[in-house]
Amino acid sequence: MALKGFNVLLQVEDAVGDCFVTYGVVAADADAAGRLAEGAAQAEGFWSVEIDDVWEPEPEEGDDPFGDIPEVLGRTEPTYLDEDDYEAD
Repeated sequence: MALKGFNVLLQVEDAVGDCFVTYGVVAADADAAGRLAEGAAQAEGFWSVEIDDVWEPEPEEGDDPFGDIPEVLGRTEPTYLDEDDYEAD
C-alpha cells in the first residue's frame, strides 16, 4: 500500500471555544487521513470535531518517502474563531 502525506483542516471546540486545527497525516487516501485526524483531535480533548478540508500538499525536493504505517505526524496550534466574524452554515 503506497502511503501519501495529507493536511487535514478540522473545525473543533475546546474549553476556550471554536477553533481550527490542521493535522499532518500519512495515509492511503484522503478519507483515511480524515478519520485519523478526527481520532487524534478527539484523543487530544477536542470535541465537536468536523472535517473542513483534506488536501495533499506538493512534495518538496528531497522529501523522503513515507513508511508503510499510517500515522499522525503533528498539528498546528488552534486558531480561535472570533464570534463576531463567524457565520454558521
